[in-house]
Amino acid sequence: AASTALSWLIALALAVVIAVPLGLVIGRISLVRAATMPLIEFLRPLPGVALIPLITVLLGVGAQTKITLAVFAALWPILVNTSYAVREVDTHLLETARAFRTSPYRILGTVVLPSAAPFILTGVRLSASIALIVVVATEFLYGGSIGVGQFVYVHGLSAGRMDVVLAVTILTGLFGLLVNGALVWLHRHWLAWPTTSASGGGTSGRRYRLVSVGAVVALLVVWQLAASAAAEPYFPPPLRILSRAGELWASEPVLADHIVPSLALLVGGWLIAAFFGIVVGIFLGRSERAMDYVGGLLAFARSVPPPLLVPVFMVMFALGPQTELVTIVSGAVWPVLLNAVDGARSVDATKTDTARAFRISRPLWIFGVVLPAAGPKIFAGLRLSLSIALVLMVLSELTGSSNGIGYELANAQGYADLPGMWAWIMLIGILGYVLNRLLLLAQNRSLSWHTERF
Repeated sequence: AASTALSWLIALALAVVIAVPLGLVIGRISLVRAATMPLIEFLRPLPGVALIPLITVLLGVGAQTKITLAVFAALWPILVNTSYAVREVDTHLLETARAFRTSPYRILGTVVLPSAAPFILTGVRLSASIALIVVVATEFLYGGSIGVGQFVYVHGLSAGRMDVVLAVTILTGLFGLLVNGALVWLHRHWLAWPTTSASGGGTSGRRYRLVSVGAVVALLVVWQLAASAAAEPYFPPPLRILSRAGELWASEPVLADHIVPSLALLVGGWLIAAFFGIVVGIFLGRSERAMDYVGGLLAFARSVPPPLLVPVFMVMFALGPQTELVTIVSGAVWPVLLNAVDGARSVDATKTDTARAFRISRPLWIFGVVLPAAGPKIFAGLRLSLSIALVLMVLSELTGSSNGIGYELANAQGYADLPGMWAWIMLIGILGYVLNRLLLLAQNRSLSWHTERF
């Protein structure tokens, strides 16, 4: 447990140290933002567990591997939240500071960072959970001899001691609950001031797109030239990766036996989690006393890293798609459920009184008032849930599946097929990016009436 907690803490601290300065630069300099956002938007949905086979080949098995993977996974929520918050600092505050001839460094410390701090801490809260999941998952799969994940693997899958597994799972859940509670307390007591948002302008749309495309092309060209010159087997040139990807993805057996089942498992598990989370969340959110009874239990369940439940599900359901589906649903349901609870509670009192005055039926009240009011928070939960579902799909297929993208990724590692490993990692990143963009499109269309932009 100490090894897991220390690795998690180091990874989270490194992610904060790296992401906050980068976020400040990206948020305040439009050209830098235009050049980096395509890469960020591609890498952000890529689950850290998808890189486990590659990083273990590069760094071996041990603390350095799980810390590296956790840093990669935890980096993006902090980076994105920081860049967004810095970009949205009230221009009136900046102009006032400049009018008093305040130095840029003092503006950064007294205006920009305090305004962005609540958003940054929200990113840290998300990253804390993600880092813990990745650390435990890495220990579970390739953790060496220490760590909570490796302990659960040895005593759960090898020795069949479910009592020990559940005890460790509860302990880890309490640790996650304590960390989240501490961050919430910090947010409420130290960062309780209201946030402001008045965009400071930026690059025009056409110029932004040109810079973005140019940056992507330049990155690929540099990678191709450098990899070809170095002839490093662990980092093959992009053209070689694309060639290998074409061979794998276009193969009918691979497409039918691995890619399509993985996609169906991912989307099916996420949809089940979304449906259950919205229905239960709306019920709990509109009930006056339900959350008083189950709120603590839900907070604890959300804090349990899903990889720790994999041995339990394997014992309960045996190996197969059913275990993978339950693993995805069990981890992806919580962001949707808890956001639906918050959204259902945020229904305006005037709307409630108006609906009662007109004697609107219960179904019409739910679909016409509660769901639209809760929509922004539900969609925020759905996007986070989709990221978790992708992580758990890869993890479940790496663990003990006989098919799927994760299974093929592990096979590529076993056969030392480095271009194949990169091709499968690239496919996972593409799936995450495309699904996230589709969900964002649905969100913007469904919430076009809402004043906020997503």
